[in-house]
Amino acid sequence: MTHRPFPLLAVAASLVMPGLGHLYAGRPLRGLAWLVSIAALPTWICLLALWSPGHALAWMVALGALVCVLAYALAARDAFKVAKHATGQRAPWQRAWVYVLAVAVAYTFVLIPFTAHAKERWIETFVVPSSSMLPTIVPGDRFLADKRVNRLGGVALARGDVALFVYPNNRTQVFVKRIIGLPGDTIEFRGHALWVNGQLRSGGPVADLGDPVRNRLLADHLALSEKGDRHAYTVLWRKDGEAPTGRFVVPSGQVFVLGDNRDASVDSRRFGTVPIADVKGTAKQVLFSLLPGEGMRWGRIGKWLD
Repeated sequence: MTHRPFPLLAVAASLVMPGLGHLYAGRPLRGLAWLVSIAALPTWICLLALWSPGHALAWMVALGALVCVLAYALAARDAFKVAKHATGQRAPWQRAWVYVLAVAVAYTFVLIPFTAHAKERWIETFVVPSSSMLPTIVPGDRFLADKRVNRLGGVALARGDVALFVYPNNRTQVFVKRIIGLPGDTIEFRGHALWVNGQLRSGGPVADLGDPVRNRLLADHLALSEKGDRHAYTVLWRKDGEAPTGRFVVPSGQVFVLGDNRDASVDSRRFGTVPIADVKGTAKQVLFSLLPGEGMRWGRIGKWLD
């Protein structure tokens, strides 16, 4: 039986799954090449983004998303051309059940695993619904996390890093806090001053948090600078709150974490230190920021999370 595939149906099939339109048009190997190429894109995009200079991480990820859309479009265009010029006999395997099986196999063993691999090992997006990391992370921020921690050749953790970790009291949840102490460190609070291994890490007051949304916090909070190993950052204390005191020694293989909004954070002062093995990544850059009732916060896009 002569088989003349419909070009528009090949396009629709390609949008369902890269390569499916080529399979329908009788070119399975060409379709497989498109499928594998597009499935590998997230990994290559993540690697290029992580190796990009400066604070270009979010922009490279956004560009990569556009590349993925373009790749889908090119695969559909190619399937259209193949179907338009296809002639000949229908192959015995060109049946509806074969196409359904191909979609199931491709998503189960190619598309989903490749995407999951990129999220697990390289870059993943997160959002924090609470205010525990103000003023660094604003509720509604969708930010990118570098997942190259706790692996051979990965990123070493440092004091001041904003870490994502498995919450010790509920291992289905991921918390975001700042690493204050590494294994063996002694952490001390003397009022609002933070001391690590006998060195003062707290600095002077911060009068400007960078934008009107966060500057409103200064009416009720005292903003102070603190120093990490790589950079300084800003923390908040309530003006009407009690000045804390305390001393903590970080056990081997653990880290001590605090929220930047010190009076509104559940952190190591409540649930103890966190195993380094449970740290899953470090927050890097805001991809976009959106909160119902406020809309898009354009000024937050690309904000580096120091």
